[in-house]
Amino acid sequence: KEQEEQILRQEKVSETIIQELRNFDWEQFNSERRFKRNHNITNDSFFLIYPIYDKKEIKSVDDILDNIESEAFYEYLSETDPIMLEVILLKIKGYSIKEISEKMNLPISTIYHKIKKLKKFQNS
Repeated sequence: KEQEEQILRQEKVSETIIQELRNFDWEQFNSERRFKRNHNITNDSFFLIYPIYDKKEIKSVDDILDNIESEAFYEYLSETDPIMLEVILLKIKGYSIKEISEKMNLPISTIYHKIKKLKKFQNS
């Protein structure tokens, strides 16, 4: 980056333009970092909570709870807010985050936050 700025100065580019380029690059860097940080938060494999060979169809929140083998995870989900359970159900059914947001009338950021909270518990 410094070499690039040095070349621009040699070519007599104004400091204002150099500063604008630096700010633009910094914004792009932060944008990419945020994307990478949240990239796998909705990885569909996370929502496959039952074995593939199990043909039982998940149709309700009760079906989700019935298929959980981990007692700690069952306790966590049974005591969590109903919105979290509905998000899980819709995600298992194949809805996208945007579709879940529209269907539940919640901001997309709320959906991401709930999924991130769930994954944090699952990984602890």
